[in-house]
Amino acid sequence: MQVFHLSHIDLDGYGCQFISHHFFENITYYNANYGREVSARLHEIADALQAQANQHKQFLVLVTDLNLSLGEAEFLQKQSDGLRSQGAEVQLLLLDHHITGKEAAETYHWYHLDVDRSASKITFETLKAQYPPLQDLTSLESMVEMINSIDIWKEGEFGFELGKVCMRMIAGSSELNRFMFDTEHRNYKFALLEQAQDYIAKENGAVIFDNDLFRLKKIALGGNPDQEIMDNIASNAQVALLSQKKEECSVYCEGKRGFLSYSMGGISVLANLFLCQNSEFDFYMDVNPRGNVSLRSNGKCDVSNLSKQYFNGGGHKNASGGRIEGFKESFSYYDIKEQVEKALNKTTETDYGFFGNRFQF
Repeated sequence: MQVFHLSHIDLDGYGCQFISHHFFENITYYNANYGREVSARLHEIADALQAQANQHKQFLVLVTDLNLSLGEAEFLQKQSDGLRSQGAEVQLLLLDHHITGKEAAETYHWYHLDVDRSASKITFETLKAQYPPLQDLTSLESMVEMINSIDIWKEGEFGFELGKVCMRMIAGSSELNRFMFDTEHRNYKFALLEQAQDYIAKENGAVIFDNDLFRLKKIALGGNPDQEIMDNIASNAQVALLSQKKEECSVYCEGKRGFLSYSMGGISVLANLFLCQNSEFDFYMDVNPRGNVSLRSNGKCDVSNLSKQYFNGGGHKNASGGRIEGFKESFSYYDIKEQVEKALNKTTETDYGFFGNRFQF
């Protein structure tokens, strides 16, 4: 069976996915914050289902810690009905605790709403009742109780203080950007949750874990906590991953080759390290969710000129910024790259009336 698991981006949301990997071998994970991203991820799942319809006959679409609107639930129902008509077995299962999903829960039998438990606890107990686990669940059960205590704010109950640390840990573990490194970002959080399990039974475990967490994050990122600072460890991890995306993330401008990333933020250390380790690139560009552009170079390209001409910005030769005119927020890297390409091509057309050799993509 192929499982597609969509969940929220907080402790409870990632907790649900941490749980599901104890029950299923073939899982494709998706995460979303509330708003338009939920719909965007549902469409990604629908596309993936259609693409794999000939490879698998059994599918489970699992949605946790997210409430769906009636329209979103209807979309999911129609997509599954269409696949069933093609001979595929598609099961829908939504497990949530937000009362805002009441209308959809009353409409669709696969939409399970329970406002008295965290989504992680609902997910754990539901999967445990329906599917054989792949491994022992003793430590996981304690983790679930801890998440349940903090997520529905049962102050003083099991693991509540450790839950505070874990909640901050998940919210603050952004060293690996989820838009550029979706799988690695999630695995990083899973590795930290795995470590947290060892502190649940310890006396004063919450304080000990809080003190150990920075060191554990360094280790999870592949660094040496006794010899390296976090900035360098995180940058090395990021550059190693970015270097695997050279072709798909390349942009060309005025005969110069650049690397385009999305929503990395604070790129000064990262961009310099990337450009030093990847000498075939002349500049580094990052776009944030509001369309602001950060440009960096290490002497091979005047990014202040690029910023001024194409992004209405400015700055220094090796560090500049600007903004993409008419930018539309997206949850897909390739949408962002397309907008950058269109912005540059539009400028070319205005300046020259054609798309000549000045820009290549």
